[in-house]
Amino acid sequence: MKNLRKMVALILAVLTTVLAGGLVSADNTTGSITISNASAGQEYSVYKLFDATYSADGISYKVPSGKTFTGNEWFDVDSSGNVLAKEGADVSTEAFKTWAESFGTQIGDKVTAQNNTVVFDNLPFGYYFVKSSLGATLTVDSTNPDATVIDKNETNPTIPDPSDGGGKKIIVDGKTESTTTAKIGDTVNFQIKYTATNHVTADGKTEQITKYTIKDTPTDLDIDETSVKVTVGGTDVTDPNNITKSTNGELTIVLPWVNGSTSIYNSPTDVIVTYNAVVTKGAQDGTASNKAAISYDTATSPDNPVNPNDPGDNETTVNTYKFNLVKTDGTKNLTGAQFKLYTAANGGEEIQVVKDGDSYRVAEAGETGVAIEAGQVDIKGLKGDTTYYLEEIKAPDGYNILTERQAVTIDPKKANQTEEVINRAGAELPSTGSIGTTLFYLFGSLLVIGALIFMIAKRRMKNQA
Repeated sequence: MKNLRKMVALILAVLTTVLAGGLVSADNTTGSITISNASAGQEYSVYKLFDATYSADGISYKVPSGKTFTGNEWFDVDSSGNVLAKEGADVSTEAFKTWAESFGTQIGDKVTAQNNTVVFDNLPFGYYFVKSSLGATLTVDSTNPDATVIDKNETNPTIPDPSDGGGKKIIVDGKTESTTTAKIGDTVNFQIKYTATNHVTADGKTEQITKYTIKDTPTDLDIDETSVKVTVGGTDVTDPNNITKSTNGELTIVLPWVNGSTSIYNSPTDVIVTYNAVVTKGAQDGTASNKAAISYDTATSPDNPVNPNDPGDNETTVNTYKFNLVKTDGTKNLTGAQFKLYTAANGGEEIQVVKDGDSYRVAEAGETGVAIEAGQVDIKGLKGDTTYYLEEIKAPDGYNILTERQAVTIDPKKANQTEEVINRAGAELPSTGSIGTTLFYLFGSLLVIGALIFMIAKRRMKNQA
């Protein structure tokens, strides 16, 4: 029986750690409960369930004066008035929470959290139930007189974020999209958004998150690491010291989440990362892409994916397009023409291109553009749903050069878009100082007519003679 009582006392001590037992030493009569990871704006309150006395040998619990309690599915009361835990008592159920709030005596007033920490002090030594307005119990992590509890009533980190713009996205005209189109050299704006929490609960175990790590892996995109901006809960927390770019272009952002052992931010909260990247020449054949992976560290386990079953990779794509330029006279293909590409029918910006194999592509910054020679040739790395203009700067030999630019609208729905540019053969022009071919032909015709008249007249004169 003595061994059984010791075992029950031990179980009750364990329950104290589950329900925020504010313990005091033999030399004190009051203690405190500190709630860490509190949610700003939420209400917290504490309820005393039983009186307690403490010694080096153990803890003894009694029903408070004025309370009537003979036992329930979690506790028994022996003949001496000692409160004992029943074997297998589960104090994590909703039924227990309901009973604890109704039976317990609220100590002090409810407290609305102003930040991540709420402290209840001058608490009579006892066995406590701690409640938040979020409707959950809080877990004690210490059995010292000044106990600390962690509010774990929060969702785990969420990625992709189901809200508008959550996960990895491209910002297009103020909206978030998963795909867009651009030409080589264009700057594209990206966003990563997820919901961060101060703790993560898995397999019944709650751990504090110490940092988040965001890795963005680009393909045919050059990320500008100086453009990175990080906000937490709407506050800019960008720190260049925590932003790195590897030699292969991978962007890594480390976001510290604790100061010592104290969480820095409210939980849950939105984390938003924005940055820019330039489309590179590797995208000339159709697509540039990148994907973000987010992980977190805890004290016991580093580099955890947000969800072990879904590591949180979110991929975006930037599509480029091409067209096939064909120089023709309407019946056969011609060679020897040269073109430049512009953004407008008149004036506008010249789109620099370079020769790349048998094709031409839009030039990257720093590359020197060349004229497009046609024939028949592909021009790659262009933005879809965009109109460009070809200006002929040299016509094939024997053909007139075009006097106006020809519009080419890139249609993303066309897999093999072909654009014909037609030249017409030129006529021989008069030499400088001549009277022109028309007068020449007219004068020749008059000579022929005159010769005929002379011959007819001469023949008549002979006949008359």
